[in-house]
Amino acid sequence: MEVKTSLMLRQNIHNNRRGGIEGLPLQLMIMILVATLATAIIVGWMGNIEEPHTIGEVTVDTGSIMLEKDGNDCTTTSKISINVTDQNGDPLKDATVVLSGLGIKTKDGGTVFGDTDENGTVQFPTGLKLHLTNKVGFITVDVSKPGYGEDSSCKIAAIVN
Repeated sequence: MEVKTSLMLRQNIHNNRRGGIEGLPLQLMIMILVATLATAIIVGWMGNIEEPHTIGEVTVDTGSIMLEKDGNDCTTTSKISINVTDQNGDPLKDATVVLSGLGIKTKDGGTVFGDTDENGTVQFPTGLKLHLTNKVGFITVDVSKPGYGEDSSCKIAAIVN
């Protein structure tokens, strides 16, 4: 039976005039060509993908700010200068910086925020108001910019004189 099956298979291969085994190398070459072109197109598209932008480092010129205390309310006695860079260490212009925590407010009672200049720096004036029950507390520096994300990793120590 095994010999008969082998003989029939050999006859079917020789009688197949529609491409069968003889057409296989040509079909295989066409498939390889199409796969190569598709791979080249995908790699070309991936080559145009840019590295994502991120906020690199957020630093404060002084590690802490000194406060004058009046009951549980305090006032900053020095300017706060914050520097922001991108993932390459270049100054990040037009990033929004918001100070939060300890109930920090402007003299008028508004939210403390500002945008960085071309040097990646924003300065906040003296006279900011805080509510501090202990001698030490922390202010969080929140930075955001569209396309770069957000960063809340920087904190400023607020210390009562």
